Amino acid sequence: MRKLLFTILIISISSAVQAQFDTDAVHLEYRYIPNSDLNNADARADLHTIDFHSYTPTIKIGSKTKINNMIAYRLYDYNFDSSNPVFNDYPDNLHQFKYMILIRHEINEHWDFYGAPRINIRTDLKRPFNSDDLFPSFTGMFVKSVIKDPRFKYGIGVNINNNNGKFRILPAAYFQYKQNDMKISAMIPSKANISWNKKNYAYSFGYTAESNLTHLNLPNDAVLNPDKVTYLRNMNIMIGPSYSKNLGSNIWAKVEAGITVSRLYEQYNDDYDEISEFYNDSFKPNAYFNIGFSYKVDSNKN
Repeated sequence: MRKLLFTILIISISSAVQAQFDTDAVHLEYRYIPNSDLNNADARADLHTIDFHSYTPTIKIGSKTKINNMIAYRLYDYNFDSSNPVFNDYPDNLHQFKYMILIRHEINEHWDFYGAPRINIRTDLKRPFNSDDLFPSFTGMFVKSVIKDPRFKYGIGVNINNNNGKFRILPAAYFQYKQNDMKISAMIPSKANISWNKKNYAYSFGYTAESNLTHLNLPNDAVLNPDKVTYLRNMNIMIGPSYSKNLGSNIWAKVEAGITVSRLYEQYNDDYDEISEFYNDSFKPNAYFNIGFSYKVDSNKN
């Protein structure tokens, strides 16, 4: 585990449309969730997560369109512990690679359109990449600045993905209220928070929800894999406070702690169907801890 984390840290130099509201040009984060019991299986696991993303400089097309590219990598490292060796063979290392194009287009003085096509590669890396590891998705949203009160912004759109199984079209909504050093923002359903920003530090409170479907390269054998387990869906919903500090030269450090409200660990067959209660499991609520580092830019100039 230590070698893997060290390797990722050396190589690593929301939700998609959230990017235009953030100011992290480069971000690296580590999360730890201590040992938690599964509800159905006689097993427990702690979770280490490494999350890295970086945005390229803005490309301007004309006077109204801006484009950024994003590359990202995320590792979920479960460490199962059970007296039954069957559960120790549960899928434990999940890798996600993402490439996204963020398009921002000014429609008029008060309306903007944001589009974010993405290619996700989610795999256990037990075999070379193949088409089953690809999970394309798209988010489109119209965002409006309120004419009578510029402190408000809101938006509505759609998210097309297969994070929860087969391709689905889901509604998405955005809300922002900003006054002096305080900001309330929400990208439903993936996150919402209230923050207070000072010159060299900031603190906030909110929730984050993440859901992924990962292709598992398990044997296609009736004896070794009788239930045809092919995909793993993991979802984490976390709520808690955070504190950020400017370390100088636009480098920020962030610490966060809280509780996990919901943590799914569900295994599906090749038709994205739930197999049985035994495979459709979840972890019991537990604490979590984050530490991250970011290089921030002024989003108003980007």
